[in-house]
Amino acid sequence: MKKLTFVLWLAAGLCLASCQDPAKSRVYMDEGVKLMMNYSKFEEAEEAFDKAIKYDNSNHEAYYYRGCAKVNSKQYKEAIADFEKAIELKPDYADAYFNLGRTYVLLNDEDKACEYYKLAAKYGRPNLEDYLRRCN
Repeated sequence: MKKLTFVLWLAAGLCLASCQDPAKSRVYMDEGVKLMMNYSKFEEAEEAFDKAIKYDNSNHEAYYYRGCAKVNSKQYKEAIADFEKAIELKPDYADAYFNLGRTYVLLNDEDKACEYYKLAAKYGRPNLEDYLRRCN
């Protein structure tokens, strides 16, 4: 009986540790945005976005904002992976395409940047005229 009780407690604990909680994810995401935008605390923001993803691994915004924090910390390749994940989760995410383009500019890859600026425009990102002009 003790063994069964232990197994049940262990199973309940594992479920709680791995269960998705979108509300908790949103709290951490909002905290990360605040840290990044208001205080330029990019590393701390990244940690908050990590927690947001832990509680909802389908939160496309958390991946997007973590990518933004990584760009600001000059972790460009890691940022690209986060923007790509955000797009995988939400294929029409214009801001993620735009920031992929901006990241490729920082990596001196204008062709790749233009590719993503064009996709950002396709999915409705406004005010891209100056960026697209560089592509022609």
